Amino acid sequence: MAINIDEIYDITLKHYYLAKNNLVEKRMQENFSDAAISDVIPGFKADKLKFGSYDKENFAVLFVDMRDSTNRSQRVGAEKTFLTMHVFLTALLEVVKYYHGKVIDIMGDGLLVFWGGKTAREEEGMIGTVAVSNAGRCGLAMMDVLPKVINKIILDKNLGNEISIGVGITFDSVIVTKIGIPNSYDVKAFGDCINIASKYSNNYNKIKVSKKVKDMWPSSKNGKLHFKLDSGGYFVE
Repeated sequence: MAINIDEIYDITLKHYYLAKNNLVEKRMQENFSDAAISDVIPGFKADKLKFGSYDKENFAVLFVDMRDSTNRSQRVGAEKTFLTMHVFLTALLEVVKYYHGKVIDIMGDGLLVFWGGKTAREEEGMIGTVAVSNAGRCGLAMMDVLPKVINKIILDKNLGNEISIGVGITFDSVIVTKIGIPNSYDVKAFGDCINIASKYSNNYNKIKVSKKVKDMWPSSKNGKLHFKLDSGGYFVE
């Protein structure tokens, strides 16, 4: 079943109006979710880990980032930036939810998302190729939602110029550790694949993947996707 663009548009528009109604003296407020994003790495719960713990697991990693967001916010101002972010992140989060990704972090103008790991393999049968497929399809859907939902609302509501995004996708081992002190700690993931996915997202309206993702990406006889080599990774075209 294909992702429902119209449904995502309706949900995103409702969040836009919610944010617009909550503007008070142009002060930035957050209304995305009642639940915290921290402590969500699949299979690793903070209350069950020791400080300084160390474990490795393989994940498909997606990093999506808004391009030129700092300059854009300076041009349009705080109020329109506030409304833009509610449109931008709401639409992307709906796409992630559809493809069963785990949001590890919201970084203001971007998302870090994981698929796979031991828990997903055991509970959902999400082996590595399935994790990569979900991450890849999520990235493609984000590119589809960008003009049809995000930029459509931005232009219709006069929130400034259209947005560009970059998407980076990798698959490799991630180090998971509990870091901090009592009453102030979190479970964090570190790894080259996260850094590389972030670097790959530094492109305008493109998806860039690692060689491992390219090799694991499901192929079909009449497939329309192509991969173009570019400085250590591949653009999806």
